[in-house]
Amino acid sequence: MNISKWFLIIFVLYIAGYFSHALFLGKTVFGDGRFYYSWVKSTVIDFQLPQPNKYTIGPAIAWAPAVAWTHTLVRGTGYEFPYQFFVGATSVLFSIAGLVLMFRLLRSYYTPTISLLTTLSIAFATNLYFYGSLDPVNSHALSFFAATVFLNMLHFQKNSFLTGLSLGFVGLMRTQDLIYALAIKKVRILPCLAGFFLGFLPQLIAWQVVNGKFWMSPYLSGSEGFNFFQPHILEVLFSYRSGLFFWTPILLLGLIGLWFSKLNIWLKIIVFVQIFLVSTWSTWWQGASYSGRMFVSILPIFALGLGYMYTWLWKKTWREFYYFYVFIVPLSLLNMLLIIYFLLIT
Repeated sequence: MNISKWFLIIFVLYIAGYFSHALFLGKTVFGDGRFYYSWVKSTVIDFQLPQPNKYTIGPAIAWAPAVAWTHTLVRGTGYEFPYQFFVGATSVLFSIAGLVLMFRLLRSYYTPTISLLTTLSIAFATNLYFYGSLDPVNSHALSFFAATVFLNMLHFQKNSFLTGLSLGFVGLMRTQDLIYALAIKKVRILPCLAGFFLGFLPQLIAWQVVNGKFWMSPYLSGSEGFNFFQPHILEVLFSYRSGLFFWTPILLLGLIGLWFSKLNIWLKIIVFVQIFLVSTWSTWWQGASYSGRMFVSILPIFALGLGYMYTWLWKKTWREFYYFYVFIVPLSLLNMLLIIYFLLIT
């Protein structure tokens, strides 16, 4: 299979989806994206501190160069369409870069063909297409990218400081994703902690300056929170209200593969911990979420399980044709139809 050609197809379809949706709506900043964007709008354009904000600062840092560059051309308030457009385009490019890094990680476990088929499955048959192309002004595309950076550092670099730094980067995007720390092993503690502190420092400063408590996420000081004694695990996975496997069934195959694989046990634990945490959150349905948006950051782990299943099927005399027509094409089409349905009802 021509790998470069298929990544070009991913690029074109992600950009096309983004252009179409952004131009149709005339905006890209909406929903929770307004609060993530307020960080960069306040600091880069208004030169003032934002209002108290419970959302992480990481996405704003990633978008800052695009906003600053656009501001040199537009000199507007920060909410004009060019600002929104280039911020969204930045996230789309980060999601595509995440897919490239995920493919690199998969290649260390599986053949090029299996790795590419798995990457195509994640790109088009999961909610990554929604949050990486249609609704990218949010934390999810960036959390996916950050997770792939961390897993690549963990797997290839073996550098304690960089491992900690990349974990801090993960936490900057979504604090709950710090559970990736469970996968860290055989590192020097002090360099790893130093890297993490440096990477996560912008968030600590933001919490202190804006909310007055650097040691506590504002998410946990409001009306929202965890109820560990009343998890909604079945609902989170199978409910029509954003149930992960109800809306994204290919990930169930990934979970099965993950269970039977010989991958790092801590990667498996991260998935189950994430499921449990989301199921105990006060809004376990994750608001106006397409599929389980809080799971986008662990799609690289699901991909490892999916690659295992594809490898197992390949040994049963399956070939590329069957992967495309039994899994990737139908489930990608189903994903697109569900996305259209979701957009119509919301």
